[in-house]
Amino acid sequence: MKILTLKADLKSVDDINQMFSAVKKEFGTLDVLVNNAAIFKHIDFLKINEKIFDEFISTNLKSVLFCSIEASKIMLKSKEKTCRIINIASLGGILNWQGYIPYSVSKSGVIKLTQLMAKRLAPKILVNTIAPGTILIENDKNETVDFNEEKKYPLKRFAKANDITSLIEYLVDKNEYITGQTFVVDGGRSIV
Repeated sequence: MKILTLKADLKSVDDINQMFSAVKKEFGTLDVLVNNAAIFKHIDFLKINEKIFDEFISTNLKSVLFCSIEASKIMLKSKEKTCRIINIASLGGILNWQGYIPYSVSKSGVIKLTQLMAKRLAPKILVNTIAPGTILIENDKNETVDFNEEKKYPLKRFAKANDITSLIEYLVDKNEYITGQTFVVDGGRSIV
């Protein structure tokens, strides 16, 4: 297996273009893109300013759009193979998280962008979204996690990284027909 490590500021379209140029030069093809870059923090509605809003939109939404455009240019030239784009949105893009408005707006945009891209890129590229609830990541400080919320989940626990990665694996390895969908992975939180 060949691995290429690249560093890019995903808020910068120039950096994104350079990153995908390097991928194309190194591999010539691309089968899967997972858009997972994001920032998440609580911000009171009255304290939102242009700089804060732009940071969320650029990191959480604009990066998904421009990474997907550049990846699609490579994927559409692939012979025979169906390619995949998987976007990581959030339960915050579906529910009304009033303390996280810039985050929620950006993740709602990712969900709508997924639907639009799925329609435009079919049948060559399957595009889907995963919208997790709270995820506990091993060795993460989890400073934004309210552990009292865990009791509100029907499954009585937050997600682990494997709950998300196993769905990514399914969408990449097993799926040949699903596109334009949002998969909520929240232990039942959104039905409560």
